[in-house]
Amino acid sequence: MHQGATFRGKEREFGRAILLALLLTMLACTGAACDRGASTSNPATGETPAAEVKLIFAFQPQENPEGLELDAKRFAAFIAEKTGYKTEIFLPTSYAAVVEALRSGNADVAYFSGWPYLVAHEKANAELLVVEERQGQPFYYSQWFALADSSIHTLADLKGRNVAFTSPTSTSGYLFPLAKVIDEGHLPVGGDSRQFFAEVLYAGGYQQALLALVNGKVEAAAASDYAFKQYLTEEQQALIRVVSTQGPVPTHGLAIRGDLPAEIKSKVRAALLELNEPEHKALLKSVYGAEKLVERTHDEHVGALDKARKSVGVDYPL
Repeated sequence: MHQGATFRGKEREFGRAILLALLLTMLACTGAACDRGASTSNPATGETPAAEVKLIFAFQPQENPEGLELDAKRFAAFIAEKTGYKTEIFLPTSYAAVVEALRSGNADVAYFSGWPYLVAHEKANAELLVVEERQGQPFYYSQWFALADSSIHTLADLKGRNVAFTSPTSTSGYLFPLAKVIDEGHLPVGGDSRQFFAEVLYAGGYQQALLALVNGKVEAAAASDYAFKQYLTEEQQALIRVVSTQGPVPTHGLAIRGDLPAEIKSKVRAALLELNEPEHKALLKSVYGAEKLVERTHDEHVGALDKARKSVGVDYPL
């Protein structure tokens, strides 16, 4: 009897220990875990209380990190005001860091250019919320340029020529123009560009690629359609002409973690669209120069990009 009583006493103690551990685990669910979508829903509405949600926004610095940090903080504060959610910002140094942060749950919303977004969609289940509209469209075009007095009139004429791309990670300055060469049959799918061009220069940007053409360092260059007027003087513009236009190239957009609750996605999207109101236009433009945000489906926005990527046979180098 004594041994049985002792066993039952230990059993009760063990049971109390289990209950205590469970209680402590529940109480420990504060901070990031609960704030970031692990909190319980309101039984009446099925929604997560806004005060228990914390969203981390990732903005990759492109030119002025200090200036972007200030603008991004104001941007996040606006979302917090409109949704009631807590917000923070995260300034990663690369798109690879953005994708990994979304995949691991260390970021919730990110501003992307089209190609990295496509990778984030595939590797981190990112979902498109809204996209930028520039000059009234959620896309722009890529173009091949040549000197106005050159013998280059078609893409076939680029065979054996020295050309300039902006960089191997540029959507309009590399991916789309090379895909157009492949689509016309001048290179096989996934083919090495050196099989067609004499030499390839990665100039470092739109302006550098166009100036390399103007200054005679290359015989053709690829850039976005708006770069022509944005980066060249009228005298320089008169020296070159368009050989080919390809696209549409998707604008930047904001994407959110796909595993977040639907009501969070909906509220964040609605708040982002409020930035289109006249009184908020300056804030919208301050981050990456966007003129307007609009809704667009994944396929609408990056369908042409996905096709170009498959033609070239490369992926964004994360």
